Amino acid sequence: MAITTAFTITIGNLGASYDITSQVMSFNVDTQVSLAEIGTSKGSMLIKNFTGSFTPGGGGTYGSVDWFNQAVLINGTTTVGGVPTSFKLFHGIVDQFALDDNGINSYVTISFIDALTAGGRSATVNSNFGSGVLASTAIENFYENTGVSSPAQMPTLGGTNTGYAVTTKLLTDNYIVQCTTSNVGNSLNSSISLIIAPVGPSMLIPTTITLTSPVFGYELVDYTMTRNAANRTTFLFKDKTVSGTQLPIGNLVTGYDEDQLTNYVTITDPTGSSTVTSFNATSTTKYGQRFRSYTQAGSNGVADQTSTVNSWINRFGEIAFAPEELSFSSKMVQSAAADAAEPFWNKILDIESAMWQPVQLTYTPTGCAQQTKMSVIASRRISATPSDCQVTLGLLPAYQYQSFILNDTYLGILDSSRVA
Repeated sequence: MAITTAFTITIGNLGASYDITSQVMSFNVDTQVSLAEIGTSKGSMLIKNFTGSFTPGGGGTYGSVDWFNQAVLINGTTTVGGVPTSFKLFHGIVDQFALDDNGINSYVTISFIDALTAGGRSATVNSNFGSGVLASTAIENFYENTGVSSPAQMPTLGGTNTGYAVTTKLLTDNYIVQCTTSNVGNSLNSSISLIIAPVGPSMLIPTTITLTSPVFGYELVDYTMTRNAANRTTFLFKDKTVSGTQLPIGNLVTGYDEDQLTNYVTITDPTGSSTVTSFNATSTTKYGQRFRSYTQAGSNGVADQTSTVNSWINRFGEIAFAPEELSFSSKMVQSAAADAAEPFWNKILDIESAMWQPVQLTYTPTGCAQQTKMSVIASRRISATPSDCQVTLGLLPAYQYQSFILNDTYLGILDSSRVA
């Protein structure tokens, strides 16, 4: 049997939703995550508008839609043996609407962004949230409205200024943050990026939207940089012939990861009264100084500050040659992959299951022996038409970006995985 893939594209809010799959000619989605940052997802879709259905004020089906109050939901299914399994590829907010109409042919391009990026442009709220606060609680309080008279921080999608919710899915343990300083940051996302994300360091991954209330979801990763067992899937990729749960490698780009080289770090609390510095003398002598500074990080005391700076210099003091980019397609999966690979292909397409996952790659460079490398997924670009779906995964070396997991087949190998 073969693994097939299908997409459904919906635009809507709490008032009404529209399935526009049949009108969409193509779409693309680009998701990026990085340490000490809030991840982003953005993309666009090209729509055939020859009947004028999407022309604003044209009297067509969607002519009166308020496009900038709409969610974009790109979902789908992977099917093998007649049994479909659903996935959520992208959920976000309409950001731009462009009409290209010469009186004969008409096309619409709708661009979209993730909900945290949309809401993160709001004015910052009170950053003085005190001490001993869980990171997830602080983040949710930043994005959510705390008073009926206060303006909404997130897009309400037809709801009320207090009716929406932001929910955290912990991919690791939660952690404690603190800030007793007001007015840190000049926007909602800048406050979180300055106070919370640098601690550890950690990261946020925007994920889903549920059109009830609405509810905006995101995932949180702590200093271990490694998903817990319940949320971790190791993807197996191989060039040439694949079998079992392996997925095919269409093209693989390798290179040096010098961009992340770090050997001198300082971190300061929001009050400016506590600064911790650390540097890697061996790395600095070898490569020259590569400096990183966090000036308003809400670490839970000096011990946490020390742990954060040491994590940077211990993990990223060396330059590694490793896989950087992997590409393949739904047609390759359909023609080459075994049925057992279907759950893994499905998770690659799902925004909650793909990002920051470990990957094992088995490949043979020209004129060399076969190699096996461990990586982690830091970005995912998807370009799709009705006939094919191209996937490009941006990769980072797992040795720096994952932690040792006792008895794990892939992350439990001595001298190949970091102890967090």
